[in-house]
Parts: sequence; C-alpha cells; structure tokens
Amino acid sequence: MKVLLVDDHTSFCEGLIAAISVKRPEIEVIFESEAELVPPALFRDTDLDLIIIDVMMPGLGGVELVRHLNAMGSFIPILVMSSIDEAETVQEMFSLGVLGFIPKYYSVEKIIEVIEKSSWGEMHLPDEFRNHIRLPQQSVERRQVDRSSCDSNGEADTSSGKLKLTKRQIEILSLMDRGLSNQEMARVLHISLATVKTHIHHLYKIFNVNNRVNCLRAAKSVKLR
Repeated sequence: MKVLLVDDHTSFCEGLIAAISVKRPEIEVIFESEAELVPPALFRDTDLDLIIIDVMMPGLGGVELVRHLNAMGSFIPILVMSSIDEAETVQEMFSLGVLGFIPKYYSVEKIIEVIEKSSWGEMHLPDEFRNHIRLPQQSVERRQVDRSSCDSNGEADTSSGKLKLTKRQIEILSLMDRGLSNQEMARVLHISLATVKTHIHHLYKIFNVNNRVNCLRAAKSVKLR
C-alpha cells in the first residue's frame, strides 16, 4: 500500500513514518511538506492508494488542497489528519468527500488501523464528532466507485456492454492469467505487494467474485476495453 502524507510538521511526520515502517513495512509512506507540490507529485506517482492531508498548512491549506484534487478528477481516497477540534471544518472536509478524520493524538496503532480500513472504503469519524458531523454517504460512494472502475483519464464507462478497466487492472488480469503470484506480479510491475492486493480486491468487487479462477472466467466472458 502506498500513501502520500501531506503535512508541514516535519518532525511529527518523520516519527510517524518511522513507526509505521516498523509496525507495517508493507505500507509505504511518501512525505510532502508543501501542499503546492502535491499535484505534480500525484501525476508522477500513479500507484497511490491513499492521501493523508493536514488541515492547517501555510499557503495551500487542507480544504483548498482537497478541492484542488477533486477539480483535477482525482479519485484517490483521502484522509484528514489534524489537531483541530472545530466541527465546522471537519464537516466541510467530509462534504468534499474525504473518507475519514484522524486526530493527531491517536496512537500509531490506531492511525494504522484507520489507514488499513480506509483502503477498503471504510469511513472513520472520532467519537467526539459523532453528534456534530453529518456524513454525506452519496459523495463517499461516488469516490469509491470511480476509484475502482475509472480509466487512466479518470473516466468511468460500463455502457454498451463493455467494461472499461484501468491499464493497471488489465495488466493484473494478464499476469493472473499467466499464473503469477501476488509477489511475482509486484516484482514485474515494480509496485508494492499491498498495491497488487488492492488492485485484485477491486477486480473482485467489479466482477462480483471471491477468487482468482472466477475472476478470470468473468473477465473472459465480458468485452473489455
């Protein structure tokens, strides 16, 4: 699993990344301290599974960054991590489609738990906000669907009897058909094992199956483009 962390608190982030790498070495965290540099980084790295954004940052703040990513057509799941306790700001972030809010007082174990659950589309809201925040489920579902079935240009299309998959999903299917293991696919594609598992999970959801054999059968029974 590959995560982009955007936060100007360098010391905090370095400590968090070090702790995550020890407890979950399969989670690769890329750190960026300046929000203005995120769009170029996003275009360079197409295998990001999750973006974690601080709210209060100099220059381009968290709210503005989420709006910018939405305008770019990015459907990568987003978590917000901050020390703020303002329900109005948290509500605004959820209204923009983020999957969860992580207070900075959380333990490393709890942060990892939220990260792992969010990779499967599960939302997270701390207990202290539950009576003050309304979760816009429709926008969250849209982000999840578009993330799993969009093409390389961010356009989803399952019309005309054809199913459009991402280039990476088609590559995964091809390697699965050749009998490669998850680890072998990760080496061939130069991506993490966790990323391979995420792509396979999305394919299972698309074809409504729970194993490789049925996934390949379903893929061969429909028209792909």
